[in-house]
Amino acid sequence: MFGGTKKLWLVALFSIVLIVLVNLAWWVFYDKTEAILDGQLGRRLALVANTGAMRITATDIEALMSADFEAFVKISDILEDIRLLDSLSEVFILDENYYYLATTSYESDTTYLLAPLNSRYIDSFFYSSAENALVTESYQTGSIYLKSAFVPLVDSLGLVVAVLGVEAPVDFFESLIELKNNLYFSSLLSVLAGLIFGIIFLLVQRSLNQAEARLVLSETHSHLGRMVAVISHEIKNPLMIIRGSAERLKRFLAKENKYPEESDFVIEEVDRLNQIVTGYLSFARGTTGGILAASQSEPVKVAEFIAKMKADLEQKYADQKIEWVNDNSPPGLVINSYPRVLRQILLNLLINGAEACLSVEKPLKLGLSILEQAEFIELRVLDFGPGIRKKEIKKLFEPFYTTRQQGSGLGLYLTLKIVEELRGRIDIQSEPGEKTEFIIYLPKEPNK
Repeated sequence: MFGGTKKLWLVALFSIVLIVLVNLAWWVFYDKTEAILDGQLGRRLALVANTGAMRITATDIEALMSADFEAFVKISDILEDIRLLDSLSEVFILDENYYYLATTSYESDTTYLLAPLNSRYIDSFFYSSAENALVTESYQTGSIYLKSAFVPLVDSLGLVVAVLGVEAPVDFFESLIELKNNLYFSSLLSVLAGLIFGIIFLLVQRSLNQAEARLVLSETHSHLGRMVAVISHEIKNPLMIIRGSAERLKRFLAKENKYPEESDFVIEEVDRLNQIVTGYLSFARGTTGGILAASQSEPVKVAEFIAKMKADLEQKYADQKIEWVNDNSPPGLVINSYPRVLRQILLNLLINGAEACLSVEKPLKLGLSILEQAEFIELRVLDFGPGIRKKEIKKLFEPFYTTRQQGSGLGLYLTLKIVEELRGRIDIQSEPGEKTEFIIYLPKEPNK
């Protein structure tokens, strides 16, 4: 189980790393593509600005500065040719106060609106004697991305009197925005694909784990059946010898007018053990009725039954004092069930509870009660040992699983099988570090 969980975590980690690396590669590619295209656009704008400036003579710019209408028309035509030829957003000429001298824009503004962003580039021509074209960084204004290039325009004396500006086409940035949106979509799609892949893998892995668990359990049952068959067969013969010896001893003592109760006790316990072994042998062979095959249903006086159970347990732990709690069994209660089977179930749970208390050096504090409800009989076994963690509760009834160093891991497994043959069920309520209570629900009419 741990191996399967570790595998799932490794696959999940691999999927996450793969998704992150793929998306990281996409965005690195986008950043590099954006930088390359931005650089290419900047060089293109600088070239267009320099070429456009060469088409405007010093005489033309002086006439424009003096508000000559013919010069204005001529230069406006040149600017429009530049805009159309290179598919630009806008081409314009500014003076040192950022006023439009000419522009291809149809806006009525007389002042360059982006002066606060680009003033340092424009001022460098007027106040720093810059000669080469300057390209701005790509910038955003509202929902629009822009990039501009500026080049100085000089008069006949070689003085800078105006600046020619060109703005990048909007469709260039729209392409980048579209590429970015596609990357967002691809990233989201890759995450969804990763989640779908993870869910599918988890479902497949869960199915494989369940199939593997069923196969292991089937093999375990097979080995367990063979083991029980061998052990049961080997135990039955010595039991018959013990019983025969006890009967001969009983007859011999009877001739001497001695009749100790121990001889009846030995015969009774041997018969009980023989019935248990016969039941296990039937279970191992798959005989219908299983462990109950050799049992008989009969009335059980609950008070006497519980008193006998407590006496047997106190004798087993004679060197320990057992504190009994929660004895809520109503006086005079009689139920119809299998006393041998009930004794086996309850004794197994009581011994487990006692061993749990001793394992953490706690006093033996146990509870045993049998209650009659409307539709079922309720058996409760309580211990104040170390408790059971939730992840261990699911494994308690697996064959060969045990939390005790000297446990076989078969007691609770066989207990569950007996309860299931009785058409009952088992609930566990546990508070780690405090207590554990097994609650067994059995139908009032026992099933044979």
